[in-house]
Amino acid sequence: MEPLTNPDPDRYSKVLGLNFKGSNTSGKIWVFAEEGANFIIEEDSDQVLHGRLTSHRMANHISISAIYAKCSRLERHPLWDKMREISFRTEGTPWLNGGDFNTILAHEDRVGSETNRQAEMIDFAEAIEDCRLLDPGFDGAEFTWAKNGLFERLDRLLVNEAWSNAFEATRVTNLPRVSSDHGPILARCKMPRLPSGGSAFHFQNMWVRHEGFMQLVQNIWAQPTEASGLLNLQTKLARSKKALKAWNKEVFGNIHSNLKGMEERIAQAQADFEADPTPHNRSEINNSIAEYILLLRMEEDFWRQKAALRWLADGDKNTRFYQSWVKQKRVRLRIHSINVNGREIAGGRILSEPSRPGHPGP
Repeated sequence: MEPLTNPDPDRYSKVLGLNFKGSNTSGKIWVFAEEGANFIIEEDSDQVLHGRLTSHRMANHISISAIYAKCSRLERHPLWDKMREISFRTEGTPWLNGGDFNTILAHEDRVGSETNRQAEMIDFAEAIEDCRLLDPGFDGAEFTWAKNGLFERLDRLLVNEAWSNAFEATRVTNLPRVSSDHGPILARCKMPRLPSGGSAFHFQNMWVRHEGFMQLVQNIWAQPTEASGLLNLQTKLARSKKALKAWNKEVFGNIHSNLKGMEERIAQAQADFEADPTPHNRSEINNSIAEYILLLRMEEDFWRQKAALRWLADGDKNTRFYQSWVKQKRVRLRIHSINVNGREIAGGRILSEPSRPGHPGP
């Protein structure tokens, strides 16, 4: 909340049905949370109240920065620096950054004045870029503030990449202005769906070096399925997947610990041979070294395959900049609803009949 009155926790807690969690030093930013949630304040200044939110609805905490920026450009400089500082501390943690930034980001965010605000816009844009924040777009009212024929989008929500990974969707709605020249912003986040199956199956190239691999696959494939066509193929593949996962755990275990164990076995065999140089002990050394070399080749296959998969995820064609750009496009272009003949539809269900289509975002 961004009130212009002294905090009255009891009164507003009853009105909102939420628990008061604190306000910033100037008393212009208040935080409320539902029963069972807690907000721990970590940064308190006159332009931002930053903290960590925990809730029974989420497995991990999220970071939230509530903004109430100053009116002049120079006074906002400390806010931009504070955002950069917070972004460094919240690296890897879902972070929502929003409120009244008291400046616009693009010329389209303002109607009713020709004042040049290019320098302010650049300051804001640079802060967003440095913090690697994403704008999820919005629907609802096009401008969040109005006064004497001047309309501006001063209020907005920004999220980091970790936030877009933690939530399946984030929908921001600019609500109508009622008793203030600012309109409230509503953010709705959809928790990710739990995976229906187990962990993904990955074929390990090192398996083919084991002498028992081909026989295992042949035995599985020879078993009857009492099915035909694609169903027969699907059944055989499912059986192979299950058997190979169990076989990998039983035979290979942890390839790295197996190598360490083999090194110890070689050292023991050499010690036995030095104490008793018999042909049997010599054979034990040779067998152990042969198995060790095979394990080394298997480990090499493992790391080569691992490196190839990592390149596909993080290689030259998927740099961090490219991934961030794709993520922002995906967040901003997500379709939350469809308007058909004046009726808003989502998930095959009619939600409302708005007087105007929602704004898809800048």
